[in-house]
Amino acid sequence: MDATGNGDVAELKRVLRAHGLRVTGPRVAVLQALDAAPSHLSVEEIARAVGECYPAVDRVSLYRTVETFEAHGLAVRVELGDRVLRWERDRHAHHHMECRHCGAVIELEIGHFERLAAALADAYGVRVELRHLALPGLCAGCASSVA
Repeated sequence: MDATGNGDVAELKRVLRAHGLRVTGPRVAVLQALDAAPSHLSVEEIARAVGECYPAVDRVSLYRTVETFEAHGLAVRVELGDRVLRWERDRHAHHHMECRHCGAVIELEIGHFERLAAALADAYGVRVELRHLALPGLCAGCASSVA
């Protein structure tokens, strides 16, 4: 991000080109919105962020953009069990647990999943690709109070 909070546009353009994508204003704006987000964004939230500069960009174009970003390793789709598709920048593998009682989303340490992937590889000869998992369950507070 630069001092204005708008992100380094030249760097975002470089990232798009490095991933073999054509640089357009809306694509830069979507990447900027994903970079600036403190958490996962729905297409509606991306639309609000992009709409400030590109009000004519429709939802279909935004879906195509984030799906293109996903195909090129720039974004990852996040499904947390609430039927709202969300997106975030694909920087590193990480996993979540969503509390089915209160809705809290907890980021889970990857080491546990890496050990599971290794055990599955040993047992079944498979290679599990751990980019993003969203598991249902109960958070610590709800687990102690919900039967």
